[in-house]
Amino acid sequence: MSGTMPLLSFPAKHVALIELNRPGAANRIQPEDLGELRGHLAACEANEDVRALVLAANGRHFSAGFDLRALVAGLHAPERASEGESAFAALADQLEDTRLIVVAAIQGPVLGGATDLALACDLRIGCARSEMQMPAARFGLPLYAGALQRYVNRLGLNHAKRLVFTAETITAAEMLSIGFLTELVEPDDVRARALALAVRVAEMPPKPLAAMKRVLNASARGVGTAPEQHEVLRAALDGPGVAARIDSIRSKRRPADRG
Repeated sequence: MSGTMPLLSFPAKHVALIELNRPGAANRIQPEDLGELRGHLAACEANEDVRALVLAANGRHFSAGFDLRALVAGLHAPERASEGESAFAALADQLEDTRLIVVAAIQGPVLGGATDLALACDLRIGCARSEMQMPAARFGLPLYAGALQRYVNRLGLNHAKRLVFTAETITAAEMLSIGFLTELVEPDDVRARALALAVRVAEMPPKPLAAMKRVLNASARGVGTAPEQHEVLRAALDGPGVAARIDSIRSKRRPADRG
């Protein structure tokens, strides 16, 4: 296997960076990578100084998904196969549910289960070299429920069915048009743009942002009641803090601009 296990660093104030680091193997995710990725994410969540996370990859591929050799080996041992699928699904759920705002820097192809990891992120930056494919149907492999739900929630039922049923590869332009990507930039600018977005988000007060993320995700899943969501948002409201920030912004505006 070319490369090493995923890397964790802190490139900017309040921002963490997790990098997939097997570029010679198209950043295929090995079974041992799953625990490392979950550990890195848990460490970021536990660090109150971290507010945003960039998920990136080294090399030309974002990720070719779970290593097919490990998948085939697991299929000959049902318990191992179930454990591998559960660990991958748990990582995607953890990415979606983290309080951190997560930006994916998709600088190249994203395939298989890695498409679900990308969809679990909040924002996804791509470039002309980006493309995606979900080949599970080609293998006769039922995709786990969490991935199917994210496909529907993020892309809509019609796009989800087309991509899952046909195993078609689509280009960056179509990924943008169906909502898989948030925006397209030049290939050399993908990571810089993702980091810039993470820095911008990290400058926001973290508790309201995390509360709004929680309610947005719950709304996409169709779970929770309006009173429950109202309580989540109310608990994150710091009235004096909001007033102070509004006053600070207004004081920096030119007198002619003040309303």
